[in-house]
Amino acid sequence: MKLRNYHFFEIKGLNQERLFNNLSQKFEIFEINRLGKNRCTFKVKYFDGPKVKKILLGEGYEILTHKTAGFLNQMAIFCTSYGLIAGIAISVLIYAVQSPYIQKIEVWGVENSAEIAQYVENNLPSKNKNRINVADIEHMINYNFDNISFVSGAIVGQSLVINVKNEIVPPEMESEFAPIVAEYDGVITDISLIQGTLRVQVGDIVQKGQILVEGYVINSSGESFNIQPKATIYMDIWVEGEATHFGEQIVTYRTGAKATHVSVTLFGAEFYTNGVECTFEQYESERTVQNLSQNNLLPFKVIKTTYYELQSQTIVSTFDEKREQVIEQARENCLQKLQGCEIIKNENYRIIQAAGSTTVKYVITANLLVSGEEDENLHEQT
Repeated sequence: MKLRNYHFFEIKGLNQERLFNNLSQKFEIFEINRLGKNRCTFKVKYFDGPKVKKILLGEGYEILTHKTAGFLNQMAIFCTSYGLIAGIAISVLIYAVQSPYIQKIEVWGVENSAEIAQYVENNLPSKNKNRINVADIEHMINYNFDNISFVSGAIVGQSLVINVKNEIVPPEMESEFAPIVAEYDGVITDISLIQGTLRVQVGDIVQKGQILVEGYVINSSGESFNIQPKATIYMDIWVEGEATHFGEQIVTYRTGAKATHVSVTLFGAEFYTNGVECTFEQYESERTVQNLSQNNLLPFKVIKTTYYELQSQTIVSTFDEKREQVIEQARENCLQKLQGCEIIKNENYRIIQAAGSTTVKYVITANLLVSGEEDENLHEQT
């Protein structure tokens, strides 16, 4: 019996006689031992264990203990242990063979990093670290790429890391004559021109992107001169938010039950797993990957997947019951679109009813400073 292969289960639940009658029709069950009214232990053949476990979980029984024994179980443990040792040995061998060579080129600091990395890879004299001159690579990048002010390279492990900085253009060299444009749709309420040429006046309706002040002036002789446009401009804008109430709504939430599965991989191959199978009818999962090594030579990774059981519930309510909540939610959605520095001048909403739903559309009229510095006297008058 010591060499007999089996799965041992200790379970808790009702109607155990019916369970064993159903199981005995498909599997060989032996050494049944009752520990109480709702608890018992039993054994099944080694290869039947996973199927029996799935049935137990599906029938709603609580598995208090589950373990394996026998010759096949010892062989599995032996193969897993020595498989891990073999994997480590192979990884060390691969590291010894690959360590003198560059496996990866990383370029930091610029948007065209992929282009520079490809250029460096195509022009490397060799992947052997001893034959790579970092100073030559730095000079090569400086010479072949424009608008670069700084290049620094280093060999870190099996990676060639290159840090590149673009040229910094002083603000005075940037275009300072760009016109002032509207960032919102709205109505101009106040303008105080400092310099430049106005394209709008108070009361005009403007669209987003429309020019408000041009970056030039025309003198008495009709000549045009570029100048940085400056003006203090206020405008009324309209911001809309909405919220919808459904008479019948399905809400999904976590029940608190979960199942966890953990695996260890090397070079993408899974050689160790632990955990329970997910038997939930409805669930959501979260997956985390943790590197056990700090480089790409021995990429041991632990992958943990957690399954959370979900349950859905149908909630029925009328709009009148939720009226104030829906209106407040629509207002909050509207306020989220404002910058926080506007003066709210008016608020209103309208209710739109449809089959099975009611929508509240909320509109806020606000006065916004779109250019220049804030005029406190104007705000006090407003």
